[in-house]
Amino acid sequence: MKDAIAIIVGLLLVAVAGTSVGAASGADEPVRAGRTYTSGLGPVWEAIVAEAGIDVSYASLPPKRKRRSFVDGYLVLDCCHPKIYRDTPEERATHLFSDPIYYARAHYVFRKGEVVPINKPADLEPYRVAGIRGFDYRWQDHFGVRLDGRDHRDVLNLVTKNRADIGIITGLQYRIEQATNPLPLELGGISAEGYLHASVHVSRPDLLPRINAAIAAMKADERLNMLLLLKGQNE
Repeated sequence: MKDAIAIIVGLLLVAVAGTSVGAASGADEPVRAGRTYTSGLGPVWEAIVAEAGIDVSYASLPPKRKRRSFVDGYLVLDCCHPKIYRDTPEERATHLFSDPIYYARAHYVFRKGEVVPINKPADLEPYRVAGIRGFDYRWQDHFGVRLDGRDHRDVLNLVTKNRADIGIITGLQYRIEQATNPLPLELGGISAEGYLHASVHVSRPDLLPRINAAIAAMKADERLNMLLLLKGQNE
C-alpha cells in the first residue's frame, strides 16, 4: 500500500511539473541543489551543474535530512550516490537518476600492517567499524560496533587512534586525504562498488537532459577524469 501511495505521489508531481513548474522552467529560475559531502566529488558536482548551465542555490544538509529534503521537493538536484542507497518507495517515486558519473569503489581501511580479509557479513561482527554519520553501508547490520564520524577525515582518525578497527572510504577520497595529511593506514578489500549518479527531482524532468548532456561533454573531453584525479587509471 505504501509503495502504491508513493508511486501516485510521484505521478502527481509529474503532472504538476507539466503545468506551473514547467512554465517556470522557461525562465530558468534558480533551483536548490544539495552539496556533496566529500572534497573529491564536490568539485565534480559543481562542474556538472555549471556545464549544464543551471542556475542553482546550494544547500548544505546532514545526510539523512538531505535525503528527506529531496523527497519533499525542497531539493531539486542532488549528487552523488548509487541507486541502491536511494531505494525507499518515496525515493523511487521522486528521483530521476542521471547517466552514470563515476564507478566508485568503497574500501575497508585499516591501520598499516593490520589488514584482515572481509569476505562475508559475519567477518565484520568482531570489529568496531567507522563510517560517516547518516551514511548507509553494505552489511552495516553486522558491524560489531558502529562508530560515526563527521566526515572522511574523522573516519581515518578513528582508525589511526585505535578507536575503530576498520573504516570505510572510497579509493578517490582515500587518495585525497592521504595526499593532504598522510596517516599510517592502508586500504583493504572492497566494501561495495557501483556507479554514482546525480538525481533530478521528478517535479523538474526538464533538467535531466541538461545534466546528462553535461556529463557526456565532460567525459568526452576528459575533464571528468581530471576532476576525479583518475587520469585514465582505475581506483
